[in-house]
Amino acid sequence: MIKLTDSRGVAIYLAADAIASIQQAGPSSAWHGIRAYVRTFDGRTYEVQQDASEINAAVEAALQRSES
Repeated sequence: MIKLTDSRGVAIYLAADAIASIQQAGPSSAWHGIRAYVRTFDGRTYEVQQDASEINAAVEAALQRSES
């Protein structure tokens, strides 16, 4: 599981293998505290405070741990 934070500061825990895509937010979204959009395989989209590259690194690390 990886921990993300939504635009209101609420923690979200997602399984790394449930994440379908991570998209960097644009400048207007960043103004409101949204730095990335995370989409899951079930179609949900989360607006989160973490940077897309930070999320990607956390997903890769979690997937490597699960393979061990």
